[in-house]
Amino acid sequence: MSALGDQLRALLPPEAYSLNAAKLTAVLEAEAAALAGATLATDQVASARLPDSGTGLADWERVLALPDPCLVGVSQSTGQRVNAAVSKWKGYAGQSAPFFIAMAKALGYDITITTFRPARAGIARAGDPLNGGDWNWTWRVNAPAVTVIPAVAGVAVAGDPLAAWGNKTLECRLSQLKPAESILLFGYGAS
Repeated sequence: MSALGDQLRALLPPEAYSLNAAKLTAVLEAEAAALAGATLATDQVASARLPDSGTGLADWERVLALPDPCLVGVSQSTGQRVNAAVSKWKGYAGQSAPFFIAMAKALGYDITITTFRPARAGIARAGDPLNGGDWNWTWRVNAPAVTVIPAVAGVAVAGDPLAAWGNKTLECRLSQLKPAESILLFGYGAS
């Protein structure tokens, strides 16, 4: 008898039932199997409630409208798909530099942000850029020339590459979330 079946048997009053009866054992085992199935289903639902577990990824992608239109047709590993779901799920919080740095980190990229300001008398020095016109609304994301995103055990599935690289996901997501009036540039390598 299973451990759960033994626990159910212990709940029975000993004088009311013959605890060694074959039909009773079969009924208790059937009840134990049903309870075990319900516990497993509950665990699966609990693990799918957040996108970072990878459970229910197809549902999260449907709800969050993934892949993004700028990534349709681009091959992504399961880890990259999970990162995209997490970043989009958390992506409705702000437009500050720390917000965009955290968003890129959720996608697997380490970036810095450079903002530009116009030259001002008393602050600018000889040789500084003037940064007039549209430079007031321009900012640059500085990222490594090559970002390698390794496969994660427990999230990667058969057929996923052991590592993925490329910056299309970073550019797509940040371009979607940038303030409408701003101009976003991407700089790779030395910043």
